[in-house]
Amino acid sequence: MSAGKSSWRSFAPKAKAIAAAIERGDKTWLAGELGKLPQRWAEHLRREHKRAGGLKTRAANLLVCEAVQAAKSRVPLSASDDDLLRFAEEAAGDAARIAGVVAASRGAASRALLEQHCERWGVPAPGSAVPDGPAMARMCCKRWWVRRLRRAHGRRADGAAIGLGLVRRGLWIYATQDAVERRQAQRRRNARALANAVVECEASGESLSLAEVVAGSVANPEVKRAELMTRIKGCDAIATENGHACEFWTLTAPSEYHAMRIVGGVAVKNPAYSGKTPKEGQQYLSKVWARARAAWKRRGLAVFGLRTAEPHHDGCPHWHLIAYGARRDLRYARRLLRVYAMRENGTEAGAKEHRFKVLEAKAGTKGAAYAAKYVSKNIDGKGLEGDIDQEGQKKISSSVRRVDAWAATWGIRQFQFFGCPSISGWRVLRRMRGPVAVVGSMLERARSAADDSDFAGYWRAAVSGGLSLIYRAAERLTAYGDMAAARIVGICEGARRAFLPEKVWTIKWGGGVAGL
Repeated sequence: MSAGKSSWRSFAPKAKAIAAAIERGDKTWLAGELGKLPQRWAEHLRREHKRAGGLKTRAANLLVCEAVQAAKSRVPLSASDDDLLRFAEEAAGDAARIAGVVAASRGAASRALLEQHCERWGVPAPGSAVPDGPAMARMCCKRWWVRRLRRAHGRRADGAAIGLGLVRRGLWIYATQDAVERRQAQRRRNARALANAVVECEASGESLSLAEVVAGSVANPEVKRAELMTRIKGCDAIATENGHACEFWTLTAPSEYHAMRIVGGVAVKNPAYSGKTPKEGQQYLSKVWARARAAWKRRGLAVFGLRTAEPHHDGCPHWHLIAYGARRDLRYARRLLRVYAMRENGTEAGAKEHRFKVLEAKAGTKGAAYAAKYVSKNIDGKGLEGDIDQEGQKKISSSVRRVDAWAATWGIRQFQFFGCPSISGWRVLRRMRGPVAVVGSMLERARSAADDSDFAGYWRAAVSGGLSLIYRAAERLTAYGDMAAARIVGICEGARRAFLPEKVWTIKWGGGVAGL
């Protein structure tokens, strides 16, 4: 036997041992990296890593590195709510110590240091409109930190998931499963807090369950849906009696706001995506809308209706609008909105087909019929249990919770009427019982219409009578030392006034769960 073969045979076991050690090291590395991610992300990325070629493939390993890099922060993306509570306590304690050390300094200097502290935690500090004292009180408060950390963590987590292609058709539509569970946990916390709380009026001795009060407000999905449908039916009635036309518009953000695109029915990464979040997409649409409405106002165009914000499968928002107005006004308003919608990247592929779409209502079709689907789809899915959501290709009843989690995570207002009387006046009048003014006055007509859920009647009376709300300056400070917001105490028609009952209600929390 040659010396070469002998030496190879003696080395072969060592080579296998080295290869096995390298493989174990690689597996340990992979397990360690995936352990830095939320559990569901890790499970998905493990499958994607294997599909891309595993540990021996550079592209597969880069996929994991990219995900871990996105997760790096002082507050890890894998943090649980208990972790966030601990972080909030730590952050508030550090802020209190910072404030104590610089107590002798001027307020502005102290505030600047606390703002830097917030930035290190990835939390936005109170805005410049908040005075120094109340702003610093907030930044030293654990409850304030809990709320801010939850919001910042949720947005950063879902933003990273969108960038990695985890939010899409075929996996998690609209929002991650973690976001859905965070929203459900928030609802459970709120329910526990409400169940242990009462509102009391010392003057009258009345005591009500806060849960019952909330159930009768627009915080209740059924009440919210009913109010929205009442208002849109009122818009239909006003449009019909004035001979106005009705059109349905859809407004979408440019390609750089979309993380994914659909090719052959399958979601794939969009090469034009620039890392924009759904919040930034909503801000873009709001900017386009504000410019268009300002242009309408300059030209005296009278357009009213409802806009609904909802997500594409990858979380990027788009708007559906029901617009009413004289045909001439609608035509010019539509053209102006299209101009502003096409200003940014208007020449990119697909912009003309998808950026702004128009559908004219068929003869006899009411806006309420069109709105019913979008209102229900974005609130509780009632009446649409068997319908398929075209974005996610799943039953609407199963996607409602994901839409709710998406809106809550990104702070997106889903419904907004435009060109209509304020809903605040309507709600104030519905709280009043019996005549509040001379029969035949616009104020009494508005109250009677509101009591009968006749939004069109309320609209006519509110406009004819020039109704306006009555506010009273707050007589107390908030827990942070700034002045509380002025409150609505009534409504007036010129010198004719109607006030809400003068009662001071106090919320009494039980179980020590308020604010967490």
